[in-house]
Amino acid sequence: MAKKQKETKYRTVRGGILYGILTAVLVAVSVVLACTVFFRVEEVTVEGCERYSAEQVLAVAAVEKGANLILTPSDQIEHRISKNLPYVDTVQAQKRFPTTLKLVITESQPVAVMAAGEEQWIIDAKGKVLEKADEGLALQYIQVKGLELTSPQQGEPAQTGPEGEKRLESLLGLLQALQGQELIGEITEIDASLSTEISMVYQGRIKATMLTSADFNRRIQIFEAVVALAGEYDRGTVNLKTEKVFFTLDN
Repeated sequence: MAKKQKETKYRTVRGGILYGILTAVLVAVSVVLACTVFFRVEEVTVEGCERYSAEQVLAVAAVEKGANLILTPSDQIEHRISKNLPYVDTVQAQKRFPTTLKLVITESQPVAVMAAGEEQWIIDAKGKVLEKADEGLALQYIQVKGLELTSPQQGEPAQTGPEGEKRLESLLGLLQALQGQELIGEITEIDASLSTEISMVYQGRIKATMLTSADFNRRIQIFEAVVALAGEYDRGTVNLKTEKVFFTLDN
């Protein structure tokens, strides 16, 4: 009697295991079929892009209509767009189930011009090379003096020779601080020719000098406070290299 009970229990357990395995397999197959049949790319939208048309972005993204949305490689799409459209700063390929892929783009903002031999190139605050500039276009942005690009490539990070790497790092730190304080449009020139200090010209009338190792965010905040106290037409030099700030007016 005990033997029969044991055999019955064994059959029940084994049947339960087999049923569980079969159920899991069926669920997995159903999920795969659902993903394959139902989640197809029917619409691709573009947001946040003004410099490029939606058609330009979609052409570079190369998303195949009807492709499986789940298996569509977002990282590859983002890489293609960033690589081929220089003014794209960031891009997110967001999947909106069941049938939409949304491309959210943040554009690079041109802020400065750097020389490369006889050429002029526009860069953003992160140092991305955006495009070659003619004389008219170059005058719209901050003129960088004392530091040149080496073999600039559109869409690639700015590079200089080994002797200029630290100065380039300081330049970009200053540009990002100016952009963060929304002061970038007021600066006409930056001189990055020295390894120990960097200077900028505000509205063509006030020069500010600071150390290349400075906390640029803090220095720019101090500079704004000085400018707020200065006269609207005052011309002079602000020494931001020490904690004690000096503003020397031109005669």
